[in-house]
Amino acid sequence: MSAERAAKGGAQVDSDRLTGVIGSDAPLPNVAAGPPASPKDVVAAVRASRRTFQGTRRRVMSLVALGALWFVASLFFTDSVLPGPASVFAALWGNLQEGDTYVHLYKTILRVVAGMAIAVIVGLIIGLIMGLSKFGEEFLDSWVMVAFTVPSVVYGILAILWFGLNDFAAIIAIGVTAIPAVAINIWQGVKAIDISLVHMGKAFHLSRASILRKVVVPQLVPYILAALRYALGTAWKIATVVELIGLSSGVGYQLNYWFGLFNMTQVLAWTIAFTIVLLAIEFFILKPVEKWLTRWRPSVQG
Repeated sequence: MSAERAAKGGAQVDSDRLTGVIGSDAPLPNVAAGPPASPKDVVAAVRASRRTFQGTRRRVMSLVALGALWFVASLFFTDSVLPGPASVFAALWGNLQEGDTYVHLYKTILRVVAGMAIAVIVGLIIGLIMGLSKFGEEFLDSWVMVAFTVPSVVYGILAILWFGLNDFAAIIAIGVTAIPAVAINIWQGVKAIDISLVHMGKAFHLSRASILRKVVVPQLVPYILAALRYALGTAWKIATVVELIGLSSGVGYQLNYWFGLFNMTQVLAWTIAFTIVLLAIEFFILKPVEKWLTRWRPSVQG
């Protein structure tokens, strides 16, 4: 009995001390909410924040170095060959004051996104077939390699000859050009899946849907993201080619127009304009999506 009273007394003393610290009306802390962050977690968070800051600083330094190199090189050439950064960005700023600029950017972005959608859907299906089926791999291997080696300008010319000078031709040319790259990435991703993890999932009696969602898809995410990035770069290039060949709108049309006037400043200004758009897609869409999809990975301690 004395031991029990001592225990109750100690508990009462602890409760009184806690009440004195947080106030008599404050609720007691929820123990089930989890332990507080350890010093190791705090240090890891600080290091991660520091690495992010250092990465941003290095990217900015890289862009500054590129601009400085461009400026120095422009001193040895005329504006008709290599204009300086000041004149190019002045032309870019002037273009951004005009409404037609956004129309042409919108047209190119629409064609690129639509072509990428076709490339990702078809390439994903082909890549899965080649990765999961030996017959599919042997049957489609030659098709994909031949399609991959054909120059993108050929797809642009064929699409225009078949479908005419319209958006549909540009979208088809973009999609067909990027399909092989997407298919190859997905194909290699499926072949690189760790089968032992699949067997482990079966040993724990996971359903096929759970194995696909928790084991297979996470291993394919890096390859899918790599395919998206490659498709984005390829789509922008073929879109410019198709617009340059025969369309009357888009960034490629503007490049062809200013090329006809031998205005190198405007050619570089339009190139930088869409490069900024691609960088915005990369850093504000693809990277956040990649970070969210790969949040299960442990952070690398440098």
